[in-house]
Amino acid sequence: MLYLAAVILAFFLAFVLATKRGKTRADYLLVAWLAVIGVHLLCFYIFSTRQYDDYPWLVVVAFPLPLVHGPFLFLYTTSQVSRRGFRFTQLLHFVPVLLSYLLFGEFFLLPADMQLEAVRQEGRGYETHMMVNSIAVYLSGVTYIALALARLMRYKRSIVQRFSNTERINFNWLLYLIIWMVVIWLIVMFVGDSGSVFGAVSVFVIWIAYFGIKQVQVFSQGGKRTNDPDEIAGIPPEPVQPTQSQLPETITNSKYAKSTLSAADADSIHERLTRVMREEQPYKDPELTLDQLAKQLGIHPNYLSQVINTKEQKSFYDLINESRVNEFIRLSSQPQSQQFTLVSLAYDCGFNSKASFNRNFKKHTGVTPSEYRRQQPALA
Repeated sequence: MLYLAAVILAFFLAFVLATKRGKTRADYLLVAWLAVIGVHLLCFYIFSTRQYDDYPWLVVVAFPLPLVHGPFLFLYTTSQVSRRGFRFTQLLHFVPVLLSYLLFGEFFLLPADMQLEAVRQEGRGYETHMMVNSIAVYLSGVTYIALALARLMRYKRSIVQRFSNTERINFNWLLYLIIWMVVIWLIVMFVGDSGSVFGAVSVFVIWIAYFGIKQVQVFSQGGKRTNDPDEIAGIPPEPVQPTQSQLPETITNSKYAKSTLSAADADSIHERLTRVMREEQPYKDPELTLDQLAKQLGIHPNYLSQVINTKEQKSFYDLINESRVNEFIRLSSQPQSQQFTLVSLAYDCGFNSKASFNRNFKKHTGVTPSEYRRQQPALA
């Protein structure tokens, strides 16, 4: 009954998501993935309850399907952390499953009675086919889980180069999806029992329903998800090529990673950055982004990021939050600030939460705000 409930739930979630307004590319991928999971579970349900007499081919339909779950995980993760549009080359990720179906092609051409006999004998005569398919499944799972995790971790690391506040950027949904796939593939590889595998898949579907609806509102109608940093900031996730008007004279027109600045240009940009930070205090904006600061300075974000990394030896996130901490220390030392709480002063300096303030204060000073307060009798 668990399998049947998961089948119904998977198709229901796919339907709910398919009827959602304002669907993203990630939503379309999740619709397809849920539908495939539903078909996969249905095939196993038919096999486990021995209801395959009339449609024995449904049992074999399920054999290549594990080869699609890894690609769906990777493409879904990629679609969540990038705004790049769909490319037909992405369909190449599904070539292995097509090859697997070709591998079992002769089975599907058999008469129904011979198909039924092969299923009842648990694939006798197709041992080689099943072994090749199993090896492909193992390789696919390990490869795509690793690719999805690497893609997510790389993007999470890049966030500190673009955002001064990461409190609202939460990728737990994607991380938990990957963890679930790791668990399922570990069961596939080291337990091997189909009941355990599909039991885990059934619980996975239930988790998607609970976490997707209650926690991250994946299935909610209308608005865009707020855990997407690009939606929050309104900027593209990948660096874009600067226009000629944005290029300093001695900077070559190339990608950010390969761009070169002369010492004079780098010093000039750094000097302007230091002056703006000191005089205009842009860090007091809790939602300040690299793009916004670059626009204020009149330079391309790639070059500003490069200057911050090389001249300050910091990420954009650390530079801005260290400036907020320093401003807090300056304000808190003034007599007129003694009537305010430390958190209220922190908000005035650009922090947007107590947790972010405490974490960054300890990081940049080595002490907690409460310890700092004890060292400042005037604030007690």
